[in-house]
Amino acid sequence: MTVSLLSSCSQSSKKKNASEQNQQKESSSVQASTAPTEADIAKGKQLSKIYCVRCHVYPKPSLLDKKTWVNQTLPNMGTRLGIFKHNGVKYPIEHTANLPKDLYPDTALISDANWQKILDYYHSAAPQKLKMPKPDKKIKTDPLFFTAHTSDFREQAPPMVTSIRLDPGNKTIYLGNASDKKFMVFNNQLKFTDYLHVTSPIADIHILNDDISKPGKRDLLLTYIGDLQPSDAHKGSVMRSSYNPKTKEAHAGYYVANHIERTVESQMADLDGDGKADYLINEFGHRKGHLFWEKNLGDGKPSKEHILTDTPGCIRSVIKDLNDDGKPDVIALCAQSDEAIYLFQNQGNGQFSAPKTLVQFPVVAGSSYFEMDDFNGDGHPDILYTSGDNADYSTIYKPYHGVYIYLNDGKGNFKKAWFYHINGAYCAKARDFDKDGDLDIASISFFADYRHRPQEGFVYFQNDGNLSFTPYHHPAADNGRWISMDVADWTGNGYDDIVLGNFSVGPTEVAQSLQNKWTHGPHFLLLENHAGKNN
Repeated sequence: MTVSLLSSCSQSSKKKNASEQNQQKESSSVQASTAPTEADIAKGKQLSKIYCVRCHVYPKPSLLDKKTWVNQTLPNMGTRLGIFKHNGVKYPIEHTANLPKDLYPDTALISDANWQKILDYYHSAAPQKLKMPKPDKKIKTDPLFFTAHTSDFREQAPPMVTSIRLDPGNKTIYLGNASDKKFMVFNNQLKFTDYLHVTSPIADIHILNDDISKPGKRDLLLTYIGDLQPSDAHKGSVMRSSYNPKTKEAHAGYYVANHIERTVESQMADLDGDGKADYLINEFGHRKGHLFWEKNLGDGKPSKEHILTDTPGCIRSVIKDLNDDGKPDVIALCAQSDEAIYLFQNQGNGQFSAPKTLVQFPVVAGSSYFEMDDFNGDGHPDILYTSGDNADYSTIYKPYHGVYIYLNDGKGNFKKAWFYHINGAYCAKARDFDKDGDLDIASISFFADYRHRPQEGFVYFQNDGNLSFTPYHHPAADNGRWISMDVADWTGNGYDDIVLGNFSVGPTEVAQSLQNKWTHGPHFLLLENHAGKNN
């Protein structure tokens, strides 16, 4: 389960409340004083398949180790069944704003004895320790053809970049910085030039102009999350704004949506076929949330919400005509109680089908990002996906975190074809960075194993053909904790560059020396692509 801070690749992380963490640390054991019998364990398995699917896909015991199940994950699930104290241990209860009234039952839905049987089953069936996969190729530290650049801009507050975007035409970089609630603009010399004070951290920045390779005034769609911490408070919003490179001024505009739950992504496309671009908004929320679209009534003014799904946790959407019928469909990654990639098929005139599951993930997957790219050149879009959000109710390193490719069979069915284990993988983008005819991958991790595998923070996968990749780490990427990334030909040499945003203050503990490096580090890292000189 993801309990998130921000959304996709140009966004931030997903934290759990500190009070919950402390309560869970105190839950040292939930085991009964007497050893369970085989009959008890068998009954617990049966009960788990009844009660654990009330809110999400059935979680197999093998997904987590024994200690995590009984000390972190199951106590949080128990409260949803009305179990608030068990064997003398208090279970964590949320006190965040606007929680659904029916989140916690007034009376227990399961007896203490049967709850204990579920605990005993998971403790019995789960491994003592999760076995981590050994990647077929180790990460090499090598800058390859990327030259690193940073800005000399520093503030007293540590960098907390929640979103970042390259504007190649104006040689400009836009970013949202949460530590001082600013929308910031940097020029082609990476000098800070202008800013807007914003109401809350910016989760997403979209440039609305058709061709951003050309200079000119930019129309921007800014998504404000409201609260970084998990919350159902109606503090999120989406705003139309602009930046004028001639006057070097950013301007606030008007709200497209306001007073909604934690919002992590918004974009525009003509969804109803009337010739005007409409708004698609990912309202991640927390316990509540929606994926919805708003019709453009003209001059950018939106209409009421048209809800595609009321499932919370929709973190990233792709608008694409997946079935070649001439109408743009919506493909969305939801990453909360139900982790899956869904297809909402456009049926015309603003009507969409019920969600079809393209890929289903375990409830503890920590889904963080996806995009659609054609990796095998068959003309059918495949799925590039990352799993790695690790600020939920199971904060251990997981063997299934990493970067995935799911190939499309041409009929809309997707099958896993490639996986590389990266702890805490948070985003991956595919481009032909070296212009050799196939797609390479740039990835970041916000929850890397910084003690044992610090290279995971940024990995560039060079495509060797036939879905074989060699992983590289740029040494300059050691200077930040990267949570956002954008890719574009910013320098104009025909090769895509990479920019990384530094959210230096993370929810997981790291060595103090490393933390000091990040908090005193740059707001962003620009990796300039010089692959053309090598060809």
